[in-house]
Amino acid sequence: MVSTEAATAVMKRPYEVEDGLVRLRAGRCPACNAVYCPARLVCDGCGHRGLEEILLAPRGKIYTFTTVHQSTPEFQTPYHLCYVDFDEQVRVMLPAAGEERPRIGEDVEIVLGTGPRLVGTEPEEGPHALMVAGPATGRDEDDV
Repeated sequence: MVSTEAATAVMKRPYEVEDGLVRLRAGRCPACNAVYCPARLVCDGCGHRGLEEILLAPRGKIYTFTTVHQSTPEFQTPYHLCYVDFDEQVRVMLPAAGEERPRIGEDVEIVLGTGPRLVGTEPEEGPHALMVAGPATGRDEDDV
């Protein structure tokens, strides 16, 4: 049985903002060191229960992306979805901020934005979403 504490950790807001930088919550398996984002209760690799919560680096690198030209009627197209690699050896899919075409290998930062917009809404009206924006500012971790 999974503890209430572990279940609550998985249901937390999926990010933290530290010193103005957005960092995604993830889970690391203490048994095999696998990292999952979003966090989960049980490790897919070894079956260990009780992953430890970690925060991913605020910056990553675009592994690949796709441009969505056709979606459900609620979302305006086109928009870009990126797979972003993080130093913690995990890859996360996030939408790109803005309309500019992402570049594979580009360094990006996690930002809060409005995400792919609902049809008929202005950018500031949409719900907040985690997004990637590049190029990354290049601030060193020691600078924050």
